[in-house]
Amino acid sequence: MHTVFRGIFLTSANPAETAAFYRHVAGLPLEQVGTPNSYIYWRLDRDGVQLAIHDAAAFAAYSQPPLAGSNLTHLYFQIDDRETFLARLKELAIEPFATDDVVITVTDPDGRKVMFGTA
Repeated sequence: MHTVFRGIFLTSANPAETAAFYRHVAGLPLEQVGTPNSYIYWRLDRDGVQLAIHDAAAFAAYSQPPLAGSNLTHLYFQIDDRETFLARLKELAIEPFATDDVVITVTDPDGRKVMFGTA
């Protein structure tokens, strides 16, 4: 059997807001997919790996209610320059949750801790 990592699905009480967060903070070009008034979600498919953000209520059998304080899902993005990223956060009026010499951690709109680091 051959297994390939395919993606990460996040759920959110407000997926449009969460998608906007990842667009602005991580620079990810998430697109809205689906049929309005039916089922929509936000998706990025890059190099065979997908990041998708789904509405928590629509995903209820798997994820309702969303757990704002949960650290069961960790996201880590590699960045080129720590200072440039900190300046971007300042422009967006986002206060880091934690920083060290390598990693800057921010909190997304659903309470997930998201790490951006140079390693």
